[in-house]
Amino acid sequence: MVTRVTNTMLQNTLLSNLSMNLNRMDKLQNQLSSGRKFGHISDDPSALIYGQAARNKLARLSHYQGTVETAQSWLTQAEAGIMELNKVVGAVYEELVSAGSVKTDEDKKNLAMVVKQLQDHYVDTLNTSYGDRFVFSGYNTPGDFANGMAPVIKPFTIVEDMGPSGNIERKLHFNGFDISQFNGMSTADFNAGLDGTPPPPFGEITFNMLRQLMNDVVEFDVAPGVSMPVTQNGIDVVLFVTNDENGMPIIRNTFDLLQDIYIAINGDDSTTPPTPPKDTSELTKLIGEIQGAQNHLLTRTAEIGGRQRRLELLEARYAQDNLNYEKMRSDAEDADMAEVIMFLKMSETVYQAALSAGARVIQPTLMDFLR
Repeated sequence: MVTRVTNTMLQNTLLSNLSMNLNRMDKLQNQLSSGRKFGHISDDPSALIYGQAARNKLARLSHYQGTVETAQSWLTQAEAGIMELNKVVGAVYEELVSAGSVKTDEDKKNLAMVVKQLQDHYVDTLNTSYGDRFVFSGYNTPGDFANGMAPVIKPFTIVEDMGPSGNIERKLHFNGFDISQFNGMSTADFNAGLDGTPPPPFGEITFNMLRQLMNDVVEFDVAPGVSMPVTQNGIDVVLFVTNDENGMPIIRNTFDLLQDIYIAINGDDSTTPPTPPKDTSELTKLIGEIQGAQNHLLTRTAEIGGRQRRLELLEARYAQDNLNYEKMRSDAEDADMAEVIMFLKMSETVYQAALSAGARVIQPTLMDFLR
C-alpha cells in the first residue's frame, strides 16, 4: 500500500525540522553568549551537581584564605611588639653593664633614670594594639578606639602600692590582676597552682583568675577543625623562668626585674635611711636574669615565626586548591568556546540548507500543475 504524501505533510515535516534546527541553534547561541554549558538544570543535572560542589569548595577556600590573611596581620603586629620588648630589655642590659663600670653613685643615678624610662616604655609596648584590639590582652579589653568619649583602660598598668617596709613599690597589673605577686615563686608551686592545687598563701580564687587570663588569646580557624592562636598572652610574655641563688627554678616577672635593676643602680630613696646604689658584684648578679628575660622573648619570637611559616604554607596550599577547584568548576560549567562556535556555524549551514530545500519543495502549487 502506497501512502499518499500531501503538500501539507511536506510543510509540517519541514516546519518540524526547521524548529529542531532553531532549538539547536538557540542552545548554542545561549552557550556562546553566556559562556556556560547549560542554562537549565535539565540540560545536564550531573554537571550542575559537580559544578555546585566545586563552587562550595571555592566559597570555603575564600573564607579560610581571608582568615589566614588576617591571622598573618595579627602575627606580624605581635612579632613587632615582642621584638620591641626585646629591644627595651636589651637596652636595660646595656645600662646595667655600664652601671657596673662607673665609679660614682651620681653616675649610676643618671643611668637609673634611663632604666626607669625604659621600664615605662616596656609597659607601653605591652599595650600594643592592632586595629581596635590589644595584641597581648586576648579578648578581654578593647583597643585604642573603643570609646571616643571615655579614656581607654589599657590592659597593662603600673600601680604604686605601699610595701611591707613602708616604701613605695611599683607593681604591674594585667586587666586589674596583680601579676607581680608571683615574682620569685618556685615553678613547682606555680605549676601546682595552675593544675588546681594552689600553694599557700595563694588561694584558689587567685589561681582561677590567673588560669582564665592565661587562657585568653585570640584564635582564628585557619583550616577545617584547625584553630591557631594569633596573639601572645600577656602573662606568658611578662613571666619567665630563671634560677635563684640556690639554682632552683623560680618564676620571674620582667617588669619587677627591671624595677629591681632600677633600684640596684639608683638606690631606694623611699626607705629610711635611703638605700645606696649596689656595688658591681651585686649588679653582676642581675645580668644573668636580664639575659634570661631576653632569651624568653626570643623564644616567644621564634614561636610567632613558626606560626607565620605555617600560615605561609597554608596560604600556598589554598592558592593551589583554588586553581584546582576553579578548573573543576570550569570543566563542569564553562562552555568550550571554540567547539561552540564550530557547532553553531555547522547548525547555521544546516538551517540555511533546510530553508533552501524547503523553498523548492513547497513552492509548486496546483495552479503550477494546471498550467
